[in-house]
Amino acid sequence: MIRLVQMSPVALVVLVSVAVTSWMPDSLASEPAYNKKHIEVWHTFVVNSPEEEILARAIESFETANPDIDVEATRIPYHQNLQQFINSSQGGEAPDVIRLSETELAKIGHITVEGLPVLEDLRPHLTPNQRSRFESRSVTAMRYGEPLYAIPASQGSLSLLYNKALFDTAGLEYPRDDWTTGELLQAAKALTNGEVMGLSVPLTWSYWFIPFMTGFGGSLFDDRGDAVFASQETATAVDWFLDLERTHHVVAPGTGLESLSTQFATNTAAMVIDGSWSVNYYLDANIELGQAVMPLVSETGKRMVPLLSYFGWAISKQSDAKVASVKLALWLTSTDVQKEFAIETYMLPTDTSLTVDTDITADPLLAGFLRQTTHGTTVPTTKAANLVFEQLDTALEMTYTGVMDAGEALEAADATLEEVLRQ
Repeated sequence: MIRLVQMSPVALVVLVSVAVTSWMPDSLASEPAYNKKHIEVWHTFVVNSPEEEILARAIESFETANPDIDVEATRIPYHQNLQQFINSSQGGEAPDVIRLSETELAKIGHITVEGLPVLEDLRPHLTPNQRSRFESRSVTAMRYGEPLYAIPASQGSLSLLYNKALFDTAGLEYPRDDWTTGELLQAAKALTNGEVMGLSVPLTWSYWFIPFMTGFGGSLFDDRGDAVFASQETATAVDWFLDLERTHHVVAPGTGLESLSTQFATNTAAMVIDGSWSVNYYLDANIELGQAVMPLVSETGKRMVPLLSYFGWAISKQSDAKVASVKLALWLTSTDVQKEFAIETYMLPTDTSLTVDTDITADPLLAGFLRQTTHGTTVPTTKAANLVFEQLDTALEMTYTGVMDAGEALEAADATLEEVLRQ
């Protein structure tokens, strides 16, 4: 016997909803859109660059693996990135995830909004095993004080790059990892001919000067961790560095960051001191590219040690999807994603397992840059350390233009930095 049941309007709506859901495809019925976590990501990769394409693929694969999370990626120009993030944080509209360098962390680590830091401390979100996967210096670089504000995704370093074809034409042996500055200078002189300069390096930028400073025995900080410029070793390094143009004429006058890469890419510089981030640009320009670690300083026997730089993925303190955001940051710094960035863009990995990955070590340029990172130095990720570079840039500029000699310029930089830090 069929029994008819009188249903209330509410019950009828429920029954119809269940019936409709039962015949819907699993892809539509399994996860209602309104339950998804939405993550906004800011990055600084160039539009339509290989880096941006790899990021897009990584996000797509993350969304496939995590159908409950929706990711929106936005490109912010690098020089606007930090200020826009500060402004959005102060307005309560910060993105969930942002790509930051250790230099940017040094500028933002002390900033608070309503008494709270603008970035999430990631120490509670990561297990010791997860942190141990990364090169230790890269983890330290992502700290501001004790808090860990970003997961290290990549590292970078200056190294010596050379044009094999120009060396072959001049009948010169290629640079070696045991090269000295004497050999570097001798080769640069032999390769300087007409419009072709032996070396390209920006002489008023402290980032490029630091390897020379360390090779001559100078240091940015004393044993107590205080910044110090005025030393005989650093003054000697300044003069040797600037004499590449002033005395030896192997560096084109006024070489800056843009002309640095243009000179080498157009075969008007036989060697360049540059980072792995420029490798694809030079390869696309059909340069027969070689690489060697920075040379030993003939006068001291010390290795020139460049400054290591880092980028990582940070989480906004204001994010209402912190767990999902950390999951995404770990995905973007995973072994597979780092490997893809390294092989396709020469972005150096921070995952220690990749230093012995045969797909990476088989590439002489990648392997060479990873060797260079073993001869690298770091500075504390602090507001004070960030000010060091501004003052050192000024000292180089004052010496380059002849306003002061090297010793005077470095002493002035010491005094200015001390005054700024007292404010």
